[in-house]
This record gives sequence, C-alpha cells and structure tokens, in this order.
Amino acid sequence: MKFDFDTIGEWAPRLSVALDALVPNRLRERVRNGPVAWLGDALDIILEDVERCDLIAVTRAWLRDQTIVAYHGSRLSANEITSVRAGGLMALDPAARGDRLEKTLSRHPSWAEASNGLGAAVRDFGDGQFGRRQGQAHLTISRGALLTAFNHYLVEGSEFDQAVAVELLGKGARALLQEGRLPVLFTVEVPGFRAIEVGERWLHDGEMSGLVRLVLQFWANWLYDPAFDPGTQHVDFGLMFYEDIPPAWVADANLIDEARLLETYRR
Repeated sequence: MKFDFDTIGEWAPRLSVALDALVPNRLRERVRNGPVAWLGDALDIILEDVERCDLIAVTRAWLRDQTIVAYHGSRLSANEITSVRAGGLMALDPAARGDRLEKTLSRHPSWAEASNGLGAAVRDFGDGQFGRRQGQAHLTISRGALLTAFNHYLVEGSEFDQAVAVELLGKGARALLQEGRLPVLFTVEVPGFRAIEVGERWLHDGEMSGLVRLVLQFWANWLYDPAFDPGTQHVDFGLMFYEDIPPAWVADANLIDEARLLETYRR
C-alpha cells in the first residue's frame, strides 16, 4: 500500500487498524474530546496511557510495509527532466554541477570577471564554509507544502545553483537559471524500509524518528478532527539520501503551472 502524507483520509484509517490493540476506543474518545491546541497535544493524550516504545514499534513496522510517496521539486529543461526519468535523481556532485553552471552563467555580462571565483564558490557551497550539500539527494513528504510554502525550488530551481550564482553575480543571476527551464514536480515512491533507514540514520535505540513522530502526531490530530488537512500545514519534513535515487522509484514528473505558483511565491 502507498502512504501519501497529504492524503490523510486514506492512510489514517489504515493506521488506526494497525494500532487497535494499543489505542482502544475509550482513549480515542478522550482525544476527540480534547483539548487540542497545538500539533503535539493529541499525541500527548495518547502517550499518557500507551507505552511509548510500543507505539513506536507498531507504527514503525506499519510504515516499513508501505511505499512512501515523496516529492522533489525543481526547475529543469525538457532534456534534464527526461534524464531524471531515465537515470533517477542524482546526489549532488558539485564539480559536475559547476560545469553546467559555467555554461549557464557565461551569458551574464559580468561573467569574465566573476568566472575566476566559480571553483571556490562551488567548493564553499558544496562541502565548505557555506554548506554540506555534496553527495546528498533530497525528497519531501508533503506535496502541498512544496507547492506553496516551499515553492521557491520550483520557481528558482536548485538551492545550490542559486547560492553559487548569487555569490558570483548577485541576485539578478537567478533569471539566467530560470531561462529555458520549467517548474517540475517529481513523484518518488520510496520503499518503506528505506524511508525508515534514512530517518533512523543517527538515532539511538528507542528514540522516535522524525517520520514516525510526524505520522503519529498527524494521525492523532486526525482522530480529534477528521477534516484536518496536512497539505495546508506547511510541513517541512524531508528524506535525505547520500546516494542517487534510482529511476525505478521516480513514478511521475508533472509540469506545474507557473502562474499559480507565483500566486503564493515568497522570497
């Protein structure tokens, strides 16, 4: 089964079944009666009566059995979109990206002077004083958040590309990154066990991963208010990989209407 975070009306009833033995109806009724003022309040009510480790274990096992639907937004050319569909999402290789940026930014009238700083900027933002993006590939779990609160990836493209371009040529260089490229949203289907592994990379035994916590918090809030819509909550939660994301996981690529993006775009 697929787990698509924003479609809580589909997955929350299935998680409810998995948690039947741990969270009885009387406890769910307590949650429905509140009070719930903040995102974590409903889950706190449950944790008053349920062993934390048991709740983590059951939810974790349930997520492992799901296919986790995640998203990646960017601004790419038609050829680049085709390349992602064929070869997957590549973890950032600053040197290779630097070659591409040189071709793009060379159209700027100040490029002859600024070009001497390209190598240093690529190093600094790839794996230096301004960032540690090298070797990473990022996904996010909320489609709604990516299309609204965090749509700068779709409007302006790669954060790394933006940082290097602005460092060398100022904010006006962003326009060069947009030319000939379209906002695109990739749907990526991650095996549940890989999503769990990624989320637990730096955890100690017994700790609750961010993914498990988020799922439980939103499920508990759904018990309190079945109309609760995760897609409107501006959830900034991602899965960070230190390897390429294989093409078999890339399920779809959708071009996004730029006029609608700009209605909510903030920079």
